[in-house]
Order: sequence, then structure tokens, then C-alpha cells
Amino acid sequence: MQFFTKGLLGFVGLCSLQAQGNNSKEFNYLGLSLQNSSYQHLHFSPQLNPAALSPLSYNESLSGNGLRGFFGHQFNNFFAMEAGVSSYGKADFRVTQETTDSNGKPGFKTVHSGAFKTMTGDLRAVGTYPINNSVYLKANLGALVWNNELTILSGSVAVPETKKTNDNGVSPIAGLGVGFGFNDMVALTLDFEKTKIAGISTQSLGLALVVRI
Repeated sequence: MQFFTKGLLGFVGLCSLQAQGNNSKEFNYLGLSLQNSSYQHLHFSPQLNPAALSPLSYNESLSGNGLRGFFGHQFNNFFAMEAGVSSYGKADFRVTQETTDSNGKPGFKTVHSGAFKTMTGDLRAVGTYPINNSVYLKANLGALVWNNELTILSGSVAVPETKKTNDNGVSPIAGLGVGFGFNDMVALTLDFEKTKIAGISTQSLGLALVVRI
């Protein structure tokens, strides 16, 4: 993350230096991004071995889809500032028990469940580098203010239970992307970003629709 961030600092800095000589492309824009976020080293059952819960079944997902809305000001061809709010994709777990209804049909009943859920706000410096009239490269570096709710499976194998915690914090966020402009008003961008939320390494891949206003 440190190497990734230093590299982006250099890219954004280079773009901002070029920006001093070009201010012909100033405008505001709005965007909406569909993001898939994955979480590394996230443990929903740090005190229990899920395999020991048998005959109960344990399933988890360490990624999920979320949304980010954002507003930005493009100062010129090379530099922008951007602010956004996000609902990150939810990671979750579920402990289920096999059941049979009155008609003899098998099914599953959820006994315990929990999730890793995050809402954020962010402020970013964005460097852009036009390749041609339609395609451009971009990099961003900024601060992410997050509110996280984590529910884990705790207790014992004999008597499992859930425990919920809430946490707030600020983390650096950095990303790289490529954009394609359909015309002067509408563009699509594909972005890869890294940050940490509640100490959990988080990677996101997003597809955004950007509209000039």
C-alpha cells in the first residue's frame, strides 16, 4: 500500500504541475459508480473453528457490491478535486440448520448471521492524463472517512453467539483508472482502489458513469 500510494503521489503531482500551464478544460461533474469490494484477512469467527459447528453449516462471503456517488471539479486537462459518499459492498456470514417442514420438504433455517458493513465519505485529488480525444488515464489519492459495523461469531462451539462492534476512522485511499469519453458530456471510467477499513485491507473495482454539468 505504501509503494502504491507513493507512486500515485508522483502521478498526481506531475499532473498538477502540468495543470499550471493549461486551464482550458474547467467544469464540474457528477458521477455514480458500481463497485465490487473484497476484504483480505477478515475473520468472522476469530475464536471458533466453523468446521466444529457441525451439524450446523457455516457459509461466508468476503466481497460484495456497493455504490459511490461523487461530485468533482475538473480544473483543466490534468487535475481535479472530487468528493464522494459510498456504501461499500457487504461481506457477511451465515450459520444455518437443516430443517424439514410439515410436508417433509427439507430446508435451511438461519441460526446466526453477521456482516461487515461500511458507509464512507471521501475527498480526493485526481490526476488525469489524456491519451487522445476519447481515452484518458487517471489516478487519485485522498482521505476516506468511514463508519463500520462488524458482527462476528463468538462464544463457544456448544453455545455460539454473535457480537456486534461499531468503529469510525480515517484512512488514506489511492486508485488508478482509465476513462472513455463518449462525447464532451458523458464518460465511463474503470477504477481500481485500495484502502483500509477498520484495519481490514480493502480492494475495490468500480465502473462509473460520469456526467459533465
